[in-house]
Amino acid sequence: MGKKNIINSNPKKIMISICRADDLFFAVGVSPETEKIVRIFLPQSGRELLDEQISHEFTHFELTEKYNEVVRNIIKIYQGQKNEFEMDMLDLSTKKSGKQTGPVSNDFDLKALHLVFKIPRGEVKTYKEVAESMESRAWRAVGSAMARNPFPLVIPCHRVVRSDLNLGNYGGGVEMKRELLKKEGVKIKGQRVIRP
Repeated sequence: MGKKNIINSNPKKIMISICRADDLFFAVGVSPETEKIVRIFLPQSGRELLDEQISHEFTHFELTEKYNEVVRNIIKIYQGQKNEFEMDMLDLSTKKSGKQTGPVSNDFDLKALHLVFKIPRGEVKTYKEVAESMESRAWRAVGSAMARNPFPLVIPCHRVVRSDLNLGNYGGGVEMKRELLKKEGVKIKGQRVIRP
């Protein structure tokens, strides 16, 4: 979840801010034209790993400290604190015209991301429950939408688990997903969430 494996061929330049917290490096990508967030990168244990991921996803980017405060707020979410972001801070476009693509893959993903954004801290939903909220039975498609989530942590795809309450996959690894949920007060035994 929260990890793209394709190179972004968007010719527009993206502004990237990077901050370090303890031994982890966090980054955010922002459109200089709209001032909206186009990408949030899950933390990496090395700056080189993060640089490699950024270069893989964006062919044109510029490093800046302008959005360091945004990154610091993302770090707070990672540490288990309240999400201070609003959806209108994110570029939720799905447009595909010429070489330009929006950060969100399609309308189904967009609808799923809106629902997941509303999952409260300390709670989880299953892929099936998210799909049913969309009046759909396509819970596997919900899983795919979470895997493509360009805004992990802010849109908390780590709060979506399998129907048997097993943690399931995560772009930062299952251990990161477990730690994120535990910091938010979710009870976990082994690989499974314990619902109250």
